[in-house]
Amino acid sequence: MFGLLFIILIAADIGFALECRTDCSLGPYNFSQAFNIPDGRCRQRKLGDVCGTDIQLRYDTSSYNVQFNILMSSSDSIYISSGPYLSYSIDYQCTKGTDCVVSYVKNRINEMTNRNYNARAIYDEIAPIIKNPFRNSSIECYNIRQEPIICSTDYTCNLNYNQRENKFRSLGCNLNREPKVFVYDGGSYTSFQIDCNRNLCNNEETFSQIKYVLSNYGLTDANGRRIANGNKQMVSLLLMSSTLIFIMFYFF
Repeated sequence: MFGLLFIILIAADIGFALECRTDCSLGPYNFSQAFNIPDGRCRQRKLGDVCGTDIQLRYDTSSYNVQFNILMSSSDSIYISSGPYLSYSIDYQCTKGTDCVVSYVKNRINEMTNRNYNARAIYDEIAPIIKNPFRNSSIECYNIRQEPIICSTDYTCNLNYNQRENKFRSLGCNLNREPKVFVYDGGSYTSFQIDCNRNLCNNEETFSQIKYVLSNYGLTDANGRRIANGNKQMVSLLLMSSTLIFIMFYFF
């Protein structure tokens, strides 16, 4: 029985009290540069159950930044606005050892830079849907009851859609003059937000059109979601931990 427990512990590779790289930011790197940690950098360590990293990729400038820290969640997020501006952010956590995040960063950056999203082409498809370049006054927007309301000049129409439950979380006015798209997927919490400055633009049709554009370019799946790989690691850890607890309780 003890042999079985030992095998489970090894398989789970549970990293209690890991020495995590922390409070360290690196970059910007060009997409053509492979990720590496310069000599003498990122030496500060902190004990934790989980080591984390934050990867910020800018497809409009073909550059990326990396930060090491102790994170509480894993998520992917996308931000698109005029400029054009296109960022893809990845928060990742793992428990497989001090440098498990480093190997993940190298592999994920190689994958993401090879995607080579065209920020200009993507924004040019989105802009006609969410932006009125001639707007200079208040506009009408829908509220959560699908009723038209007036939003003043400094506001845009906003929609916040919950991809997990397939329903709007909120509709209304948002204090923001610049139309934008923001997608967040943290596994347990998801949000697909659109700010637009066309009359009554925060509706199902606008959401469907923007979702189609992002899916067509491979930024999200057909449901407007992109799960961070880090979530899979944490699920695996929880499953192995639960199995271990069950065996100990049952046999001892």
